[in-house]
Amino acid sequence: MISIDDIEKIIQVVDKFNFSHFEFQQEKSKIIIDKNTITETKINEINNIQTKMLESEIEKNINEKVQDYKEEIIEKEYIKAIFPGTFYGAKEQGEEAFVKLNDDVQCDTVVGLIEAMKLFNEIEAGVQGTIVDVLVKDGDFVEYGQPLYEIRLK
Repeated sequence: MISIDDIEKIIQVVDKFNFSHFEFQQEKSKIIIDKNTITETKINEINNIQTKMLESEIEKNINEKVQDYKEEIIEKEYIKAIFPGTFYGAKEQGEEAFVKLNDDVQCDTVVGLIEAMKLFNEIEAGVQGTIVDVLVKDGDFVEYGQPLYEIRLK
């Protein structure tokens, strides 16, 4: 018969040498120590924890993607050429441009001129917003419907 002291010594040896499985038999007594035995309850607990961690990570990633997507969704509009001709961003060469990057514009704000057959025609914004990109250079020839400015709507 194995004594309690012997069992304690066996447990100490198993812990000291980090055995995952140990069996000992003496006459009619048998000791089995198995550190790898996982009960079904523990497996379920581990699975639940892993599932919650995975769900949390997925939710975090989704929230980040949604936030990125929301930031990318900016209502934009383009001010386009109403007919073909030469585009001018200022009234005369050397003068200040009608509008610059980050300028706020109203529907009736003049943003440029298009010269066609020696006639200069004012181009109005047609929308309320902020200039976020100038798409043509002063003196460029533009086609009908060609975007001239990109506007972030307000």
